[in-house]
Amino acid sequence: MVLKSGCWWGRNLSSRLSFDRLRRIQQTLTRRVVERDPENIHAVGFAPLDTKPAAAALDVDGTFPVVAQFDVWQKRHRVPAAKRITPRESLRLLDRSTGRYDDIALATDVRQSGDVVPTGVPIRVPGQQAVAAVVVRWTSVQPVPPVPSNPDDAQASPWRWGVLTVSHLFAATGQGRAGQAARLQRKVTCGDGPRAVSGRVVARGRIPGGPDVALVETGLDRLWLSGFLPRVGLDEIATAREADLLAWTSRGTSGQLFADRRRLAWDWQTYYPSLHIEGLGRLQHIIRYGLKGSAGGPAAASAFGPGTSGAVLVAGGIPIGIQIAAMQPGYTIGYAQSFSASVSWLQDRLQASSLVIVRVVT
Repeated sequence: MVLKSGCWWGRNLSSRLSFDRLRRIQQTLTRRVVERDPENIHAVGFAPLDTKPAAAALDVDGTFPVVAQFDVWQKRHRVPAAKRITPRESLRLLDRSTGRYDDIALATDVRQSGDVVPTGVPIRVPGQQAVAAVVVRWTSVQPVPPVPSNPDDAQASPWRWGVLTVSHLFAATGQGRAGQAARLQRKVTCGDGPRAVSGRVVARGRIPGGPDVALVETGLDRLWLSGFLPRVGLDEIATAREADLLAWTSRGTSGQLFADRRRLAWDWQTYYPSLHIEGLGRLQHIIRYGLKGSAGGPAAASAFGPGTSGAVLVAGGIPIGIQIAAMQPGYTIGYAQSFSASVSWLQDRLQASSLVIVRVVT
């Protein structure tokens, strides 16, 4: 294979992965789907290369370090040539740093998928529930002020506190306005304070369209008294960076999902630069993961099912994002939107000089 801008793919490929490159490759492959079999192929994402052993037979220097995964409604044994997904997809991609085009080859995989549905139907609004496992604080003051060291100082502090959950929880009620009431029910943390914590929605993504995130402001005193915060001056928790997500897209990873009184072990499956989910619209930066040991048993039953939206996905101690959906009928495959899509959106929406995650409730 001749590479028009040099054989950097074989030398330093992982460092050249980026969200932008994967997004543009996804767009190209999606356009090809429209020409092939749009009724059966419903999504294109990227999976770790070791999920496709046959990729080793391809040209190593010309092969991209991820598998192009085509999600289909039905895997077929006999497919007309015009609709067939070949073992390798080739395309040309503009290198924006040099202005030249690179020839890229991607190993492919075809994976049968069921319907993907929102799983938030615990935080409650009338008739609906989801999970809130991420505590955040934010301020609009410049320069960023110090964080109070005890709850008695919170009343005069310019910092505000709340929890993250999914926006579709509130969209389901038909009430999209900011200020909508919500109630947290303490089930995981310990403490002598009230079990119920009232709050109000201060920002939420548009549904459909996203991001599928909502921020419920509670105030510091309620979180502290209820045990959601063990102490006031918690340090910021760094979330998964672009480099982390790209490395896991290429090599895979595993971790835990912290949901309502449960820790669910999962394995990384696929990264989608964008993915259309029925009822939620087209969302950015979506991760698909499967329940570990999901072959059967009571632990596998509806693991990521209704009411699990808002649970936090963690790998190696690093928060990745919150669950938004799962695949029917078994609910052993979940979908999360990364914090790279949601936290920056919230910060812009609130015109915050700082918005940080300070605790994952486990």
